[in-house]
Amino acid sequence: MKLEQDIETRMTRRNMTNTQKKNQTSLMEGVVVNNFIKDINLEETCDTLVISKQTSMPTKLYETEPKKEKGILPLCLASLGIMGGLFLGTKFISYISKPDTGKPPGITRNHCINNELHQSMFSMLHSPNKKTIQAFSGVIALSSMTFLGKMFIDGCKEIWIKKREADIQKELQENLVKVEAQCFSGKIQIIRSLLSQKARLFSLDLGGQKDKDVNSKGNVNFKSENSNKKENEGTYWAATIGTFFGIIGLGFFAMKNLRKNAQNIKKGITKIEYEIQKTVDKFNTSKNTENKKNELKRLEQLLETIWAEPGYIKKIVAKLNLTKPEQEKLTQNLIESISSPIEQANSVMGGSGRNKITYYSHVNDYLSFFYDWLMNSNNTQFRNLFIGITSISAISYIGKSVFEAIKEVQVKKYNADIELNLQQRLVSTELRNFKAKKDAAIEPMCTEFYKQKTNGKSNEELKVIADNILFEIKNGPPFVYS
Repeated sequence: MKLEQDIETRMTRRNMTNTQKKNQTSLMEGVVVNNFIKDINLEETCDTLVISKQTSMPTKLYETEPKKEKGILPLCLASLGIMGGLFLGTKFISYISKPDTGKPPGITRNHCINNELHQSMFSMLHSPNKKTIQAFSGVIALSSMTFLGKMFIDGCKEIWIKKREADIQKELQENLVKVEAQCFSGKIQIIRSLLSQKARLFSLDLGGQKDKDVNSKGNVNFKSENSNKKENEGTYWAATIGTFFGIIGLGFFAMKNLRKNAQNIKKGITKIEYEIQKTVDKFNTSKNTENKKNELKRLEQLLETIWAEPGYIKKIVAKLNLTKPEQEKLTQNLIESISSPIEQANSVMGGSGRNKITYYSHVNDYLSFFYDWLMNSNNTQFRNLFIGITSISAISYIGKSVFEAIKEVQVKKYNADIELNLQQRLVSTELRNFKAKKDAAIEPMCTEFYKQKTNGKSNEELKVIADNILFEIKNGPPFVYS
């Protein structure tokens, strides 16, 4: 072993005589041998490290969860399921492909152009002239300006929110410094308290004077403080019984409302039947053909309102001043009209029902009014309408953005307050957690101390164990970080 590796030793030995060098080398060798190379006494090592004679491993260490063997059965079931679904799909297609006269009517494809840009382009392609091209160009220009204005407002809104968020976070972090300092000082105080209590306890066991704060078992008397209060059993049962009777009472009133609804429906049907009779009387007394058509149309609407049965329809039609063939034809038409679940869409909106393509426009934004003004530039009302609606839309959007920004900032402030309050409430929880972990690390060592004392260890040996326990309290886990 080379004992003069460091520079200071080499510089010191440079001016020494051979005898001095020999004596220094022997002294250093003796120090090393006495501290590291001497015979090791395991008893002293066990006392120094507070190692008990026998300590079993935790049972959780050897718990293993049996692995469930995954066979090929799930793969088979998945394959059969997919093929079964494919079979059922093809079976359904083959079933509906049969001709059937009772199928729903055809659907006309309606292209609803709801975007003003699309509508102006469609008009320009349909009728390319000076007005349509000018209108399309104007819509494009105004749409671009609106987009840029919207991006500017949104950008200002986000920048303002970010600035306020930074201020909120800075204030939150400044407040959290106090909370963290409180938690840190609490942990340090716990360590100091444990050191003081255990030192007095070990001093008593090693022959010192008895301390009134320490009991005979060596455990410190703490005041237990439980923040979670036990729920009052009387309140619990009262709430349970009250809820039960509340459910019964609400159910009773719900059934009462249903019976009342049934009565209201019956009254409504009676009222409509009275209106039907009045309509029949008006039809019979009217001599104008147009009025009779209107009364028949109203009669159909009233019958459809109460979802009249075929027998009731025949009874009502029989009261009309019509010939027998006319009554039979009207009865058949009314029954088919009321009982049929299919209605042909209006030709303006749904087309004729043929499988063809049709277009219509339904636009509801400020650009549509600008387009109308450009297409009718001589009409001042279109101009006024565009200016008014555009102004209202712009003011509304700006007001909405401002309100949303204020709301978002207030929510962030409230969230920061909630976070600060939560961290303050968690200080006591963190301290209890720290204390519990410290106790879990220290108490087995204290138990070993008393076990060694019972086995007859000397005070010197017990002092070594106590010193290491105190060292573990001060420097052992869980650690306190600044």
